[in-house]
Amino acid sequence: MKKIISWGIVLLCFSQIVLAQNASDALRYSRIFYSGTARYQGMAGAFGAVGGDFSVLVTNPAGIGLFRSTEVTLTPSLWINHATSLYNNTNSTDNNANVNIGNVGIIFAIKPHEKSNSDGIQNFNLGIGFNHQNNFSSHVFMGGQNNSSSLMTNFVNELNTFPGGITPGMISDTYPFDIGPAYDANLIVYDSASGKYWCDAPHGGVFQKESVNTSGSINEFDISLGGNFNDKLYFGATIGLPSINFTEKTQYSEIRSDTAKVHEFRQLIYDQYLNTTGFGINLKVGLIYRPVYWLRMGAAIHTPTYYGNMKDSWHSSFSSEFDSAQWNQSVTSPDGYYEYKLTTPFRAIGGLAFTIGDFGLISGEYEYVNYGQARFHEDGSSDTSVNRQIKNSFISPVNVRLGTEWRIQNFRIRGGFGYYGSPYKAGINKGEMMVISGGLGYRGKHYFVDLAYSWYQTKEDYYFYDPILVNPSHNTLTNHNISATFGIRF
Repeated sequence: MKKIISWGIVLLCFSQIVLAQNASDALRYSRIFYSGTARYQGMAGAFGAVGGDFSVLVTNPAGIGLFRSTEVTLTPSLWINHATSLYNNTNSTDNNANVNIGNVGIIFAIKPHEKSNSDGIQNFNLGIGFNHQNNFSSHVFMGGQNNSSSLMTNFVNELNTFPGGITPGMISDTYPFDIGPAYDANLIVYDSASGKYWCDAPHGGVFQKESVNTSGSINEFDISLGGNFNDKLYFGATIGLPSINFTEKTQYSEIRSDTAKVHEFRQLIYDQYLNTTGFGINLKVGLIYRPVYWLRMGAAIHTPTYYGNMKDSWHSSFSSEFDSAQWNQSVTSPDGYYEYKLTTPFRAIGGLAFTIGDFGLISGEYEYVNYGQARFHEDGSSDTSVNRQIKNSFISPVNVRLGTEWRIQNFRIRGGFGYYGSPYKAGINKGEMMVISGGLGYRGKHYFVDLAYSWYQTKEDYYFYDPILVNPSHNTLTNHNISATFGIRF
């Protein structure tokens, strides 16, 4: 199951099924929002120059060099999604929640030295564990009156402009997952006299609704090795093994609301299902340099992630209802399956951290990633129309993270802010994301506990079908993440 983007790059959020990848799929798996420990989340992920936290394995692995003892962490999280939409002056809302594991892992202090040994390698550390990245869990509901078009208007236009013409017998083979089932459900009619197709609601007069429910995540298993040279230079590398599991269930419906415009047609229901899985590999290397006690400078680069076995499976169905019951039909598509390869973009992260005596720290970092560099690989080639679309649709946005942590004896107070700029070229869509976070912690000699709350918000436009025919639904997604980290040292 895939999403058609055939009228230009503005259709990056238009959902229809075709047998091909599209630019929005590449963006979904390239745009990474790191999760991890509650300390990391409480500072909005601004850890590129801080180190000393398990989550740095996936951002700047040099941070592993700051550990002086073996440490085990576990982070359960509660993810709450709230979505609002505005479509043709109608407001809608939807909510859902799920529980996940932000991280679980261990850092081994392999070769600690006595404190008197102040020169040379101070220690080597090994980190192994799991980090949660993108959480795809969301429920979005959109609905409103349309007095100008129907989904069937879009399908009829597609058939009537098919190059060289298309006969009814060709429809199911040419469009097996959308127009084909709609035609078999009697929602599209062929006029043999004119050789044209028509539908019963070409000019609207219908109330349209769509729910889009997604689930899954990107999770990465990480193996890291790093060290500390002279308490000045920290270095590290991580081999990342990410896995994708994404499921989308969409139900679109139209109900007759204006009998002057619509006669026989009563309603249609269009269900779509997609599941995507994939496994990849990447390498991250980083450095943290501390020229003076109060300043740390961090830098890291991430190779592109190569997903060598992406797999999609999908199906769809149409059901129709008319005044004349003999026209009512329910039609299910065949099952679709496709395998392909994907490479996500290169990343670079640079940051600074300032310590204020023994009282606290302030840190900030900038992340460079050009989403236009993502590529699908088919039959050994990356020179495809969808890759050209990716290159022409996406840019390198401004991604920044700021965080702070303050100490009151054994207690910690944290706050953070993140801004992820729109990945789209100007005029295509919105897509910026803001993150505001805060947290508390307690650090004992052999254990620690951290709590964090993160608020995320992003806005994007969603089109039910061809934007020439339909207005966008203006969607706002607000996510709340509550996490707790439990850790022990020995």
